Amino acid sequence: MASEVDELEINPFYNALQTKYVDMYERAQECCYILCVPQSQSLKPNLISPGFVETHILRPSPYFKGQYMTTHSSNCKTLKLSDDYQYFTTLQGFSEERNIKILSEELAYNKDYKQYKILIMERPFDPKFEKIPERHTSEKDQQIHTPKISVAECRGFLMQFTEFKQELLRLDDSIDYFCRHYMVLPDYLDDAVARLEDISSLALADIVKNSKFPLSADSRFKEILAGTIESYMMDAVYFKVFPVIRQRFSQDDQLLLSKCQKLNKVNPQDIGVKEEFCCPLPVAVVELANLGSLQTPREKLACLKSTADNVTEGIEVSIQERNRNLFGELERGDNDGMCITSDDLIPILVTIISRAKCCHLPSDLFYIENFMWNSTDKDRDDLGFCLVSFKAAVQYMLATDFSSLSENDSPSKEISLDELAAVTERRQSFKRNVSAPSSNIRGPRVTGDQSSAASSDAITASQSRLERQLSRISGVLSKTVEEMGVAGKKEGISSRGQLRSIFPERLQHAQPPDIIPEQERNSEEKGLGGFLAALQEDDFDQPFGKQT
Repeated sequence: MASEVDELEINPFYNALQTKYVDMYERAQECCYILCVPQSQSLKPNLISPGFVETHILRPSPYFKGQYMTTHSSNCKTLKLSDDYQYFTTLQGFSEERNIKILSEELAYNKDYKQYKILIMERPFDPKFEKIPERHTSEKDQQIHTPKISVAECRGFLMQFTEFKQELLRLDDSIDYFCRHYMVLPDYLDDAVARLEDISSLALADIVKNSKFPLSADSRFKEILAGTIESYMMDAVYFKVFPVIRQRFSQDDQLLLSKCQKLNKVNPQDIGVKEEFCCPLPVAVVELANLGSLQTPREKLACLKSTADNVTEGIEVSIQERNRNLFGELERGDNDGMCITSDDLIPILVTIISRAKCCHLPSDLFYIENFMWNSTDKDRDDLGFCLVSFKAAVQYMLATDFSSLSENDSPSKEISLDELAAVTERRQSFKRNVSAPSSNIRGPRVTGDQSSAASSDAITASQSRLERQLSRISGVLSKTVEEMGVAGKKEGISSRGQLRSIFPERLQHAQPPDIIPEQERNSEEKGLGGFLAALQEDDFDQPFGKQT
């Protein structure tokens, strides 16, 4: 990613190699040794010494394959590389045996254009060089490492660092210049994306470069800072960029709105929603209807995630209510262990979209996908799954002809405040009555501040807050419908074990770093190093003396 700050640029050990220990560094390059660089946040800069350097420059062992030796002139230490190339194990010469994880790999070339490897390690090989983490995290540290979702949170986060005042002023100047002099055109949105990404990347690099240790070496802080700068900037340019996006996708927006009006009068089962999943989902509808009032890609993505959460929770409550007997006790039925698959989710989202009447949903999805770069939230499995699911639902609505579907005889009515309050109160009542140990229901959640900004609990916190939110949403819906020239009505939702999360468990299949030289990999798999293997493969391995 263009905005990421290279670990080697700020690493005190790597900087010391290039300045204080140049001879040892050049020797390692010449011999194509493996250079192991512990990440910055695990280091004590004042403990970097010649012994530290020799411990973290490795050469292959001539005796055993997969083992490496330090470059000490005497009393060399031995390490073993794991079979999956994920970590080193300290062996002979170290005070204790422990596994040190390999975080990433860099390829470099010496003066003779020969390749050597630089490995970013989780921590130093010897514990005496390791920085001891603080056991108690201060409230300020917790605040720094908490993701920021709303624009107010992002602005407050940036303003609390007075040492970044000049960098933030330069960021404001860049944003102002873009708004004043750059013309955003519908057919050249890619250029606008590139311009804004450059502004965000340069601002992040500028701030990190001028930050002091340990913030400069804190990868989590840099991740939060990148997303915060992005949201701060996108909020400032929203009214310059988003109207052009709407102009480009105006036909899709209008077509989707017409499909919403048609599907709002159709039975969900006719669209493909399973009977057991047909139930009122007013909280999810209200959450999605709030999408148009948000201005940053991260806020909009969090809104999609919260909508999907409310879908899961609403269906969960409906199934629990259906499975209760006359005495209010849950009965185990055929729906136990029921799971919403991707194929089940798409038609459910279609019904939610048709009820919410998001006038610019295709434009919003393009905005989220293309104007969100620095933040890793979009790459998370749950948030990424939400974005892909909504895109699939919108594409299905735009490409499908629903004219053959029959409409309900009696049109659904608008969701009133009393109905929404009753539904949310009933949801909370069921959550309190069902004990957690007896339920294996796992609905996805938004972590950190995201949970308070995008969760359905924020809607049910108090009746007055609910009324304010619905009033604001109603205003937004009325305004956007009038802009599209369509007069619509707010429609309600039709009704229906235990449910698992609609999101798959996050699995990472990281490719192991290729740190074994090619010539070693091609050697015989007999656990021998280069020296012993060479002896075994000697062409002159014949008995001497007279033969009989």
